[in-house]
Amino acid sequence: MIVGLPLYAAGLYLTLTLVPLFVILAGSGVQGRGFWVEFGVAIGFVGLAMLCLQSVLTARYPRLSGAIGQDTMLQFHRQAGIVAFGFVLAHPVILIAADSSFWEFLDPRVNFLRALFLVGVLFALPLLILTSLWRETFRLPYQWWRLGHGILAALILVIGLFHIMRVQTYLSDPWKQALWLAMGTASIASIGYARAIKPLRVRRFPYRVTQIEPVAERIWSVRVEPEEGPGLSFRAGQFAFLTIADSPFSLEQHPFSVASSARCDDHLEFAIKELGDYTSTIGELPTGQTAWVDGAYGSMHLPPDDSGLLLVAGGIGVTPILSMLRTVRDEGRRVPIVFIYAADRIDELAYTAELDALAQELDLTVVRVLADPPPDWNGEVGFVTDDLIANHLSTEAAKQWHAVTCGPPPMMEVVERALLAEGMPLGRIHSERFDIGAAGAVGRRQAQVRRLVIGLSAVMVAASALFASW
Repeated sequence: MIVGLPLYAAGLYLTLTLVPLFVILAGSGVQGRGFWVEFGVAIGFVGLAMLCLQSVLTARYPRLSGAIGQDTMLQFHRQAGIVAFGFVLAHPVILIAADSSFWEFLDPRVNFLRALFLVGVLFALPLLILTSLWRETFRLPYQWWRLGHGILAALILVIGLFHIMRVQTYLSDPWKQALWLAMGTASIASIGYARAIKPLRVRRFPYRVTQIEPVAERIWSVRVEPEEGPGLSFRAGQFAFLTIADSPFSLEQHPFSVASSARCDDHLEFAIKELGDYTSTIGELPTGQTAWVDGAYGSMHLPPDDSGLLLVAGGIGVTPILSMLRTVRDEGRRVPIVFIYAADRIDELAYTAELDALAQELDLTVVRVLADPPPDWNGEVGFVTDDLIANHLSTEAAKQWHAVTCGPPPMMEVVERALLAEGMPLGRIHSERFDIGAAGAVGRRQAQVRRLVIGLSAVMVAASALFASW
């Protein structure tokens, strides 16, 4: 299997993109119009099917996120989106190159509305991709980018489905139209689920902000409690979307790792760092404010066995690690743990007193690493490196323990590489990036996802060629 992405999931994805293509060959026949015309048609159908599946990947289905991981989901979503973009744009290019008469689909003099919508798609698709890949470069606020991304994606999908229904060269049979309408409906429904159904469900379980306190430089502990009944059920290491507003429909929905113990259901604690427009004023948030929690998500969680744990965190990455340590304490487990915690300066180390107390209660060794230490510092100096990890993890332990890492992507990639070099199987290395930045990760795990997408794309191109030769 691809780590984080079971092969059955990849097979299901491939089936859902190719079966709708080949079922159009059943029933009433279609007169062949040459290889390149049919190939261009096939590529367009496959690209549209991929676009239908894009919203399913990001609809926040907890079971899907828990089984595959948000990190992998976002990486796959990004790579598959680029391929779908290429396929859809290749569709008119190949058709026009093979037969210039296809220009009439884009000619407003022939059919103004048809040309308007199709040309609109040709402009909307690059806009969708460019704003996704370089959102931070364009300085687009996340909440408004997310809203615009969903609207653009839905419009492109609706226009694409309407286009193939109107052409009807391949979808003259009602049951074929029903199949594609079902795919489109499932896609639009996934957008509706994430934007409407989920907030409606969340609205039934309001929380209140009960405590806000600093735990390090520009890092705040935010505690929320359910207004009634038990709180969110989650596994240590998972994250949730937190909305602090009067309504769960607010655009300000942000993912944060849960810091509290999974065995504590009377409150949730999040450690939030001042990073962007939303979090820059988190310390000024008044207690008593209504909060909404959507979760839990993610596949990263506390390993179930007691073989041993290496935990490596950088900066705010301490949050899911703290949740794991608190959970181990509350469950009364005796498991050897080494926690390597890195930061730039000493005032950026969070929960110092609590971690020292946990080291007394558990079989826990805390190794703090500072890039810019004070003169009297007696801990590790510099960055998390291969040598640092090797110094605190024996080769024997590397083959038997689990490792969890969370923090800046470059650090996570160093940790993963070092652990693999020490002999730890990739399946025992747990990490997850749950924000949109996860899509741009370049570690070993993400490289596997990209190679998988390339392989699936090659199969799709071959299937399109087979369709054209039928």
